[in-house]
Amino acid sequence: MKLEEPDDEESIGDVIRMMKRVRLSRLGHRPSESMTDVVSPSKPPSKLLYALPPGLADEPPKDVLEEFREWFKNGILKRTHSGKRPPRYSPKHNTLDKPHDLGCMLVEKKSWYYELATSPVWLWDEHIDVAFHYLKKKIRQFPKLKQRKVTTVGTFFSAKVCSLWTIYQATPDKFDWGCCDSIFRIMLGVRVQSGASWFDVNTVLMPIYLGDLKHWALVKLELTNWTIEVYDSLQHEGPHNSKVRVGVEGLSKFIPLLAEKNSLFEFKPRDPPGNYSIPVTIMKYIHQQANGGDCGMFTIKNIECLIEGRDVRYWVIDARMQIFREWLACYLWSHSNRKLDQTYKSDDDGETDF
Repeated sequence: MKLEEPDDEESIGDVIRMMKRVRLSRLGHRPSESMTDVVSPSKPPSKLLYALPPGLADEPPKDVLEEFREWFKNGILKRTHSGKRPPRYSPKHNTLDKPHDLGCMLVEKKSWYYELATSPVWLWDEHIDVAFHYLKKKIRQFPKLKQRKVTTVGTFFSAKVCSLWTIYQATPDKFDWGCCDSIFRIMLGVRVQSGASWFDVNTVLMPIYLGDLKHWALVKLELTNWTIEVYDSLQHEGPHNSKVRVGVEGLSKFIPLLAEKNSLFEFKPRDPPGNYSIPVTIMKYIHQQANGGDCGMFTIKNIECLIEGRDVRYWVIDARMQIFREWLACYLWSHSNRKLDQTYKSDDDGETDF
């Protein structure tokens, strides 16, 4: 169950005019940093402070992991029924006593954790959105990550932009730009659950669901040179890659139009100038998934690698997917339990960046 988002009082025009008054420094090359520098928190680490650890390879405390495993297997069905989202637990055990607050949504079913923790079970957009929500918070919580000038957006962004591109193509002269307000707010960083403003970052990372392929992939948008890189864990030459390019076409062609409308090009200029489509590269030599259900976790871990400045070719491999899935489920379960026990006060789950 996703939480409702309150209406914003400021108009997009007001926000754009405000951003124009902000003097942004010229973008330069990123300094080289050790991984120790990258993950140094702003305050001493505390298991009660963060939902996710500073490093993607950090294992949960053994006692927490064992407690999660005991809770996880209690009431589990030996056989599950067929269906789109079959029950994983008996009715008595599946409904949580109290919903688990994970910032951008409330989890009411134990099976939600089963789907997240178990390979090759399919991850849904709500799993992806929760992960991206806490990765966005992770960037803010660790200053060295924030200095990398990277932000994330959830599943809504790519789906909405591609949908708007389809509408725009039909009648470009009559297109109502007012229907882009939610997208503009995300780009400007003023929407609840938004990441940083695109005016302040160099890189935007987003998941995209490729409907024709029933597949998740990661899109990396570089604003310094206006390029798109696609990290696809199920790629191969021929029809698949062609469908990937078709799937990201809306991002490639409509984002420049959005950037022109909200004056982003004034701060992130293109060379040569213009709102032509962004070139797309499908990244090669990255590890591929061995089954049909782990694309979502590959997408999550690829973004986490890029946020931390790690090499995806070394860290994001199929053999680690089951471990990564269990750890992520454990961290989120532990985080939500601390909220329920009132031993933890969420730092900014529902706040804007302004």
